Amino acid sequence: MIIINCKNKIIGRISSVIVKILINFYFLKKTINIFFININEILIKKYFYKSHSGYIGNLKLSFKKKIFFLKKSIYRMLPKNKIRKKIMKKIFFLQ
Repeated sequence: MIIINCKNKIIGRISSVIVKILINFYFLKKTINIFFININEILIKKYFYKSHSGYIGNLKLSFKKKIFFLKKSIYRMLPKNKIRKKIMKKIFFLQ
């Protein structure tokens, strides 16, 4: 079990370290659970999420919580295969 304090840390640095730990422990067939605390104090430059359907003028901006950005950054840094969903189930977010 790993507990990570996210207070005054940059989101990309946190997620890259976590992904390295998750991949190594998964391929060594060891069980690990990661807990994040103080997520509301992460340093992020943007606070909105852009989505576009491809049609003209259909850009949508939605304001999200910081947990959303942390999940997305970790999810996108994991390898693009069927193990990705299994690894993401081992992460727990506490506020």
